[in-house]
Amino acid sequence: MSEGEQRMPRRAQAKKPQRFWLRRIAAGVGLFVAATGAVAGWIVYREISANLPPVDKLLRYQLPVATRVYAADGTLLGEFYTEKRYLVPIAKIPDIVRQAFIAAEDASFYRHKGIDVLGIARAAAANFTAGTVVQGGSTITQQVVKSLLLSPEKSYERKLKEILLSLRLERQLTKDEILYLYLNLIYLGNGAYGVGAAAQEYFGKDVADLDLAEAALLAGLPQAPSRYSPVRHWDRAKYRQRYVLERMAREKFVTWEQSEQALQEEIQLTRHDASAPTYVAAPYFVEHVRRFLEERYGGTAPYQAGFNVYTTVDLRIQRAAEDALRGHLDAIDMGRTRARPLRRLTAGEADRFIRAAKAARDPNEPEPGRAYQALVLAIDKGGVRVQVNRFVGLLVATKDHPLPTGLAKYDLIAVRRHVAKAGGGLELEMDGDPQLEGALVSIDLTNGQVKALVGGYDYERSQFNRVMQAQRQPGSSFKPFVYSAAMDRGWTPASIIVDEPIVLAGGGRAWMPQNYDEKFIGPTTLRNALAHSRNVVTVKLAQSMGLNYLINYLPRFGFSRPFAKNLSISLGTAEVTLFELARAYTAFATGGRRLDPIFVTKITDPHGKVLEEFEAPSDPVIAPETAYLVTSMLESVVQRGTGKRVAVLGRPVAGKTGTTNDMHDAWFVGYTPELLTGVWVGYDSERSLGKDQTGGRVAAPIFLTFMEAALGNAPVNDFAIPEGVALVSVNGNLECFKKGTEPGARQLAANQEQDELDRAVARLRGREPVELDGERELAPTDDELDREEPTWAPQDQEEDLAPVADDEDLRQIDTRPAPRAEDYLDGDRARRPREADDAGYRGMSDRPAHRPISEPADDYRINEPPRSRGRKIVEEPLPNY
Repeated sequence: MSEGEQRMPRRAQAKKPQRFWLRRIAAGVGLFVAATGAVAGWIVYREISANLPPVDKLLRYQLPVATRVYAADGTLLGEFYTEKRYLVPIAKIPDIVRQAFIAAEDASFYRHKGIDVLGIARAAAANFTAGTVVQGGSTITQQVVKSLLLSPEKSYERKLKEILLSLRLERQLTKDEILYLYLNLIYLGNGAYGVGAAAQEYFGKDVADLDLAEAALLAGLPQAPSRYSPVRHWDRAKYRQRYVLERMAREKFVTWEQSEQALQEEIQLTRHDASAPTYVAAPYFVEHVRRFLEERYGGTAPYQAGFNVYTTVDLRIQRAAEDALRGHLDAIDMGRTRARPLRRLTAGEADRFIRAAKAARDPNEPEPGRAYQALVLAIDKGGVRVQVNRFVGLLVATKDHPLPTGLAKYDLIAVRRHVAKAGGGLELEMDGDPQLEGALVSIDLTNGQVKALVGGYDYERSQFNRVMQAQRQPGSSFKPFVYSAAMDRGWTPASIIVDEPIVLAGGGRAWMPQNYDEKFIGPTTLRNALAHSRNVVTVKLAQSMGLNYLINYLPRFGFSRPFAKNLSISLGTAEVTLFELARAYTAFATGGRRLDPIFVTKITDPHGKVLEEFEAPSDPVIAPETAYLVTSMLESVVQRGTGKRVAVLGRPVAGKTGTTNDMHDAWFVGYTPELLTGVWVGYDSERSLGKDQTGGRVAAPIFLTFMEAALGNAPVNDFAIPEGVALVSVNGNLECFKKGTEPGARQLAANQEQDELDRAVARLRGREPVELDGERELAPTDDELDREEPTWAPQDQEEDLAPVADDEDLRQIDTRPAPRAEDYLDGDRARRPREADDAGYRGMSDRPAHRPISEPADDYRINEPPRSRGRKIVEEPLPNY
């Protein structure tokens, strides 16, 4: 034993090894705890990491963005969304807006690597003190991760996942890219997601135009958008604005003076009706565009893809269409529908109605001619007081709309402004809310763009689009397609068919077509037959052409459904939509080329990249000469036929009326060289419009009112006459023909052939022929003789055309031999129809006027088409008239 050990007390010698072992045990325990913690941490990390969504998913994530629909002039029409969000590039977000959100949510955003340790520590202490999770301590990066990849639950496991993903995200994206996601992602209340939508929703301006006060107000919303909403809780919103401005001053983003000045600045909020529709204008048009986007890009695309859709609608023309349709429907329905309360509200419902009415967007008083919903506030000696939007008015009784019996407080009613003496208060009258419906579509013939579309009386009452979706019988408005087929079959506008009683039998049933006036006028030119809508002539014309030819001819006009093999289709018994009918008429209006009208010109993504551009397809379906002959006959409909109410338009216009059995549907489709418009009027149910409510009386005036407003002072243009059309005087009237079918053309062709033969013989004899009364000038040129088949002709036309019959062929129009013109000669004079008045030949003598039989041999009757070989046509089944 050493001397030191000898001098050390025994007690000290005993403690030394004891401390040594204690230190070793402590170290071992520490190492064990550390190792255990490390293992546990690694296990937890592994478990959490295994369940973490990949960061690549976040990088590929597409924010749901609202689709916006614009008119032709760039005016916003409407928008579709699940989350109202407009993507704004980071470069277009002002520094003042970025700094406001950074100061309020994450002051050290540009300094940390995804997490703020001090912030997490503060949040942990607050949670420990409260005994529950009350703070998150999340950075902007963590908020992006939580919103895109994680659930909103508050738990330590989710917080760990959030931290790990934030660290990973910081390695994948730059700070500006993360801030871009955050500012376009966050919910800021009132249905607005992201700063772009919030700027529009609260201030009605782009985010680039926000000032410091507005930016601070928005930056105070992410913590609790509903609690700090400036719309509902202005005092709380100002409290958060003060907090944000102070944080900005402390972070030296602004000076204290600027902060105080912004706090004192008056802010003007945009007023919104929370229940207002997202369709700002032209609702039927916008709804059709929404359906178009769904079909083209998928069911959810319009609500999430953020398209910018540029449409063809002209808002001036659209408003003219809405006013014309609704105004005339009101006039037609005047006195038919008795005004009654819509329903009676409870006290709670009435309070909500009043609050919504006072917050309505429209700051103007109710306009005359427009229907509004109103609430009865009180009935006393002073009258009936009602709430309409922000205004309180007096309900008055009128001759057409007296006050209903039993009217009581809190009744919800439909009203219109009563036009009273100047200087009076706001007076309103009951609105009958007519069940009569109508539709209108207008197409620009220069480019095939739909300029106006109205699918019904009121979109809020019914979203059913009667332009695109309602299939109705077009009646006589279908006849131009039958006459077009006849023009291509060899008939001319001057060809004659006898208007007389006929009976068609088949299948054990009989059908006797009738004219509207239930009279028959004898020999009738096709021009007069179409102008005055003679049903019997049209049926006989279709029978003479043959149903096979007619049914194969009609699809070229774009009708989507097959036609029944029945002569009644010539009178418009097949169901079509107004859009299909208007599209088919474009073939006549554009010289034989059928347009497929478009509603959208361009679609871009949220960043402005063009995805698609559209132009209206144009297909040649009939000859330009045929199109002009039909147009010329449709001009006669307006000038002196069933559509002559439209003649006051004062410019060249062609069109056709249409009326179905029992006046269920009234139509008018017409066009000028620039604009084509179709109108339908009727009830959704099988109900008559009333006695004499024909297309000429009901639909044509709507067309006229609309076209007057739509065309305005536009230049007056005539329909262009194709080179292949000849104008010839027939019995003192100028008539149009395809060249080669005009009166005398056959004899002229025979004379020209003889002249050519004489010239050929003369050349063989070595001498030149002499001029034959100047007829050499009428001979066809080499180019005319060698002219190729027109490119417009459909490929199957040769198959459909029947062989030309010789003079000995017989034709049967019905079960009897075809009538001849000679059958109607009285002594030495022949009969012809006189012009009819607007009543459709009502009250006319059954004996037409006489004309001398000694007229030249090239009378237009020689232009009757060649007779067919007499095959009897039996219709099965026959229509029941």
